[in-house]
Amino acid sequence: MPKTQGDIQSDLVGVSAWALSWEARAKLLAVIVFIFGVISLNTASFAFIAFFISVIGALWMGLSIIFLLKRYLIIAPFLLLMTVPLLFSSGFPIEIEQVSFASIIILKAVTCMTVMTILLHTQTIDDFMDSLAHLKVPPIVITILLLSYRYVFLFFDDIQKMQLAARSRFFSGKITLRNLKIYGQLMGGLLIKSLDRAENVYKAMTARCFNGTLRVGNAKQLNRSDIFKTVASFTLIFALIAVERIYFL
Repeated sequence: MPKTQGDIQSDLVGVSAWALSWEARAKLLAVIVFIFGVISLNTASFAFIAFFISVIGALWMGLSIIFLLKRYLIIAPFLLLMTVPLLFSSGFPIEIEQVSFASIIILKAVTCMTVMTILLHTQTIDDFMDSLAHLKVPPIVITILLLSYRYVFLFFDDIQKMQLAARSRFFSGKITLRNLKIYGQLMGGLLIKSLDRAENVYKAMTARCFNGTLRVGNAKQLNRSDIFKTVASFTLIFALIAVERIYFL
C-alpha cells in the first residue's frame, strides 16, 4: 500500500528532539544555502565530504540508513540516465575526466537528496508550509505544493487499484502490442479520473470561498539554539567552499 499522510507524519517518532525543535524558517534557509553551496563545489573529493556531512547530520537527527537508501532509489534512474551516456560518450577506454565528472554529479545529487530528506522528514508538512508563508513565498506556490502533496497519495492509490484490477483479470503485463493498447486505456482512464477529481476539488474550494491563500499560524520566535544550528550549517558549507578554492585554484 502507498504511504498516506499519516504514515509520513509517523516518521517523526524517531526524529531527535533537537531536530524537531529547530525553527522551520531557519531550517529551510539552512537547507537552501547548503544545497547551493554543494552545487558550487567543483571536485569529487569535496563533494564527497559534503555528502558525508549530510549523512552524519541525517543520522544524528534520527533518520536511518535504510530510510536514506530508499530515498536515493527515487533518483537512481535519473542519475543513471544522466551519467551513463557521459561515461561512454567517448567510447572505450573510459577517460578519468568523465568518471570524475559523473562522480561529482552523483555526489551532488545524493547530497541534495539527503538534505531535502532532512528538511521534509524532521518536521510536519504544516510547519514546512508555514515556513514558506512566513518567508513571503507567493501564496499560489504554497497552495500548489500543498495540494500536490495531498493528492499525490490519491494518485498512487488509483494506480495501485488499477494494477490490482488488471491482475484480477489475469493481465500479464508483458510488452506486447495487445498489452500496449491496454496500457493506453489504463492511462487514459487515469487521466480522465484525475481531471474529474481536479474539477470536483475546484468546485468544492470555490463553494467554500477559497481565494487562493491558505491560512497560516503566527511565526515562532527564533531562539539562540535555532540561530546556532543555522549558522553552524552555513559555516560548514562555506568552509568547504573556501578550502576547495584555496587548494584547487
